[in-house]
Amino acid sequence: MDIIPSKTPILSKDQTDGLVLSWLAKGWADFRKRPMISVIYGAVFVLLSWAVILGLSLTGLLWMLLPALSGALLVGPIIAVGLYQVSRQLNNPEKTKIEAPGQIAMVGGILMVLMLIWIRSATILFALFYGLKPFPGFLELLQTLFQTQSGITLLIVGTLVGGLFAAFGFAITAFSLPMLIAKPVDAFTAMGKSFSASTHNFWLVVRWATAITILNLIGFASGMVLMVIIFPVLAYGSWHAYSDVFGSLSEPQDKEENHA
Repeated sequence: MDIIPSKTPILSKDQTDGLVLSWLAKGWADFRKRPMISVIYGAVFVLLSWAVILGLSLTGLLWMLLPALSGALLVGPIIAVGLYQVSRQLNNPEKTKIEAPGQIAMVGGILMVLMLIWIRSATILFALFYGLKPFPGFLELLQTLFQTQSGITLLIVGTLVGGLFAAFGFAITAFSLPMLIAKPVDAFTAMGKSFSASTHNFWLVVRWATAITILNLIGFASGMVLMVIIFPVLAYGSWHAYSDVFGSLSEPQDKEENHA
């Protein structure tokens, strides 16, 4: 349902119970309806991820793998835009088009800048803990992070800082990109509405972000192989998240306000 309420949708506890599992179930159902295009998108994401890993390895920058992979979660939603449209079309009897492609590109640019800032921040954090010296190899870096007190402290601080970047990035994109698929609004309006909806439905969004994080970790742990399935399922689920929060679940409230 292509609706943007005039006010920020705020869902009640009764409305949000079981909602995250519902989005995942709907995402899986959409995957089964369009397996070919879903696997293609998932494979493209996996190949891009491996290309980044190979590039870092060949250039001697493999130490950047952890912040690069976490940064990839920031820009991943841009790759999923086509899947949002697939899910939208599956649940819409009329033929639809992407309403604001230029604004989607602007959001993508903002996310890229955010990812670069995060990677630079990770570099600065390493320098603060270990000084201005050459980075160790990847295996040496892992030993430093997990087997020394300063490394564990750096890991904790880096996780907290990275979490702030991830939380902000998720808040401005969780609903904005699907919104730009459905409505011809500008990027900053969409991001503002997404941020507002995320903060006003905080625990729902936290549960959704946690589910996405856990599934992504499972995908990374599988050598990216499972991301062929996980990536499109999460993309479809994200469309249903927008559709429910800004559509079917908020519609009764909007009608009640308009009637008043």
